[in-house]
Amino acid sequence: MRTTRATAVAILVCAVMVALGSTPGAAGQPPIEEPVPIDGAGVSGPPAVLAQRTQPPGRTFTIAAVGDWLSEGLVNTAAAAAAPPGVRYDHEPLLRPLTSILSNVDLAICHMEIPVGLPGAKAGFIGRGVYGTALIAAPYEVAGDLKRVGFDRCSTASNHSNDLGNGGIDSTLNAFDAAGISHTGTARTPAEATPVPFTVNGVRVAHLSFARNSNTGFPLDEWRLERAVTATNVVGDVAAARAVGAEVVIVSLHVYVEMQKGPTAEDRALVNQIVAQSHPDLIVIHGPHVVQPVERVGDTLVYWSLGNFISGMGVPGRDKYSDLRTLDGLMATVRFTEQPDGSWLTEPWTVLLCNVTGSRAVYPGVSALFDPAITGTLRTKLEACFNRSIQVVADLR
Repeated sequence: MRTTRATAVAILVCAVMVALGSTPGAAGQPPIEEPVPIDGAGVSGPPAVLAQRTQPPGRTFTIAAVGDWLSEGLVNTAAAAAAPPGVRYDHEPLLRPLTSILSNVDLAICHMEIPVGLPGAKAGFIGRGVYGTALIAAPYEVAGDLKRVGFDRCSTASNHSNDLGNGGIDSTLNAFDAAGISHTGTARTPAEATPVPFTVNGVRVAHLSFARNSNTGFPLDEWRLERAVTATNVVGDVAAARAVGAEVVIVSLHVYVEMQKGPTAEDRALVNQIVAQSHPDLIVIHGPHVVQPVERVGDTLVYWSLGNFISGMGVPGRDKYSDLRTLDGLMATVRFTEQPDGSWLTEPWTVLLCNVTGSRAVYPGVSALFDPAITGTLRTKLEACFNRSIQVVADLR
């Protein structure tokens, strides 16, 4: 039987809700399972034999992690146009299509590739660094807007983290603190750089963030910006997190080779070493600005590149960044479930994200295509996003 669009939307929505655990009951909690009759159910005669659990159900939680945030000119222009009177920038309308997904996970993680400025400070292109690279800053308003759409935490270690020096690191973390978003990757004090697990749906989780390089050079104080020039720091921090009670460890890693269809041999060797020596449960990679495959390295789920979340790329006049693939990203939605032996099963549900030109809004590409109300122009852009990305990641949602 041919499935109508309306039916397809309903099926997709139900599938997403099942995958994320959004069933009736407490938010983020798995459904209560009743004993299942093996035989005799509904039949007169001897009482039915019921299957009973021999072990309690494993604990579980879900996360969603997205790619690079770059407050470039086109993004700032769109956010300024969307802002109400008296407000400089409002990014919430650009991200509104994602709120239903983010509200159905236990932990939503963003990646702030650039420093967040002080209230009222200039946003976007700030100048050139000592090596000729662009210095970029996000407006102060971005932190509160990310919180409004559902983000709980943000990784901050990247090649741009030190664009504004120590003051930019401080202003970034101050903005996130004010918005109620936790963070990892950069620090204001040595103590803040120490891995500290937190609780997600009853599970002790550590989320760590590292950068492989810095466009302006690393800060003099090593604790200011977590670095992964080699595997040593990552392995040490994963071990430190486990030592203070982390049951699940998530690593965000910002690499520096851009625009590649897959990981470089050097990045693959680094990840292989990290996994072999410390066994994190999930690694999500940033920096290439384009989507790369999803694989398992040993027992660790690895997203080789989440691509961009939002940027001003994908338009003429940006040299290599005019590549249309820079409009495409992934939301790494993953369910973690505790196994009887104490290990954690990771089940990916990879959501395609499309940052469309013009509005610079970000859409969940696959589900948005089922919406009969979208315009023909938007449909064309989303189809192009899907067709590019499906060549790299076969299982897109």
